[in-house]
Amino acid sequence: MDIDESFLTEVGLQGMPEEQKNAFLAHTQDELEMRVGEKMSEGLSVEQMTEFEGIMKNDQEVIRKLILDMKKDFREDEIYQKILKKHGVAQGDWAILGEYLSVKWIQNNRPDYREIVAGVMENLKNEIRESAPQILAAA
Repeated sequence: MDIDESFLTEVGLQGMPEEQKNAFLAHTQDELEMRVGEKMSEGLSVEQMTEFEGIMKNDQEVIRKLILDMKKDFREDEIYQKILKKHGVAQGDWAILGEYLSVKWIQNNRPDYREIVAGVMENLKNEIRESAPQILAAA
């Protein structure tokens, strides 16, 4: 879900001045994340949203409760092992547990996550493509 130089080419903004690219990319990344979050929240209960917010904020009480509620040892989970490897550590801290739980939460509560991201991304690209001439003219 990263917005990068290839994204600019795809939406017709490869000619954007260098000094404006980073700010535009950062703003577009923030916009994508906000829109995905809004779309993901549709149809969720207040409890589900509160739980996910707790995970994303690395709320230790929420993380502890979710870990204790798991039916099997999270340390044996392939996803957890991949996250440890990605960070180059043998044991996780609260941030790694939060990252792991966010992946598990999305799998359990929003199995359509990939489709949501793809749809939101495509809509955002189309909006930017349509506005590309104006964006470049203002740059």
